[in-house]
Amino acid sequence: MEYLILGLLMLAPMTGYELQQFIKQNLALICSHSAGSVQTALAKLEREGRISAREANEGKRRKRIFSITESGRTAFAGWVSQPMQADKVKNMELARLFFLGLADPAERVEAIRGYLHQMEEMEATLQTIRARFDAICQGEIPDGKDWDSIFRFQGYTIDYGIAASRFERDWYARLLCELEEQA
Repeated sequence: MEYLILGLLMLAPMTGYELQQFIKQNLALICSHSAGSVQTALAKLEREGRISAREANEGKRRKRIFSITESGRTAFAGWVSQPMQADKVKNMELARLFFLGLADPAERVEAIRGYLHQMEEMEATLQTIRARFDAICQGEIPDGKDWDSIFRFQGYTIDYGIAASRFERDWYARLLCELEEQA
């Protein structure tokens, strides 16, 4: 969570609420978007000197706007430049699939149906994120960053999610057909 927040703050200063909402709307499939997890990460990053906060008034409300520090930029640059690690990608639902043979046959079918339904919802969510992302890319973009590169890799991430979701949905649909034929 900490590096995700540092990356978002590399793009622009944000409040804790703005960070939470961005994660909820765009990255909830990657990590938790709970206020507690965001606030815990912000507190840790601030203690470590990787972010700083300034107070601002908005009407009668006071808000804290977080910015990344040079130490945070260095930490983020070190993290993002490391090779990606295939052994870090885990799907704990595969453990459930591994043991599904121990369940009643009717429960197996229902478990797969339920998972397929969730995968369809996930793909719809990713398509919504893709549409929102495409609209942002076409909109007015502030100067000062290599937005073409930033957007290109963000787009790759969304495309990967959509492709992985489709693969998983199709794979489980074939499994469901096989289980229904055996029933």
